[in-house]
Amino acid sequence: MENVWPITFVEQWSLSELTVELGTSCYVGTLVLQAMGLGGWMFNGIDPCAMLGASGHPEVPGLGFRYDRDKRWPYPNPTGLAGVMEGYCPPHYSDMQAAVEAVCERKFGPGGPFHPRTPSPWKDSSKVRASAQVHDERFRECVALRAQYVYDTFGKFPGTVPSMFLIMYLQAHHLDLEFYGRFYKPGAYLKTHANHMARWHS
Repeated sequence: MENVWPITFVEQWSLSELTVELGTSCYVGTLVLQAMGLGGWMFNGIDPCAMLGASGHPEVPGLGFRYDRDKRWPYPNPTGLAGVMEGYCPPHYSDMQAAVEAVCERKFGPGGPFHPRTPSPWKDSSKVRASAQVHDERFRECVALRAQYVYDTFGKFPGTVPSMFLIMYLQAHHLDLEFYGRFYKPGAYLKTHANHMARWHS
C-alpha cells in the first residue's frame, strides 16, 4: 500500500493520455486533408459540454449526446450517443460489472483486436492476436468491484472527470481557389488542392 495514487491523479492522467491521442489523430487528419486536396485546420476552445450536447439549451444541441446532472458534479456529464458511441458505464450498462464484461467482449470477442480470427497484416495473425492474455474472472471481478465503488461514490464513472470528453477538433472544407488567386501569391496551396475537384468530384 506504499504506492497508492489518488483517484483524481489517475483519472486526470488517463484523460490526458486520451486527449494526446485525439490531438495526434487530428494532426494526422490534417495531413490527410492536404493529400486529398481539402482545406482545414485543427483547433479547440469550444465548450466541450456544449459540443457534445450538454449545453442545457435546446437551440444549442451540439452532437446530441446523452448527459446527466447531479448536485455532486460541477458540470453535466455526457455519457454517449445511443447506438453510435456509448460509454462503458451506466446508463448504457446496468452496472459496472456489465460494463467491464462489455469491454472484455469488445477486446477479446469476435471482431475484437485480440480475437484470433480478426484479420490483420501479420502473416500469422491468429498467433499474434491470440497472444494477449485474456482477463480471467478474478481480474474482471476486481476491476468491476473498484469501478462500481467509484460509480456508487461519485454517481458516475469515471468519478472525477467526464465520462465523454472532447477538446480538439478537425475541420475540413473545400478551398475557394478564386479567393486564393485574388488575395494570395502563387504557391499558397498545393497541387492536390488545385486538382481536388477534378480528381474527387468529376
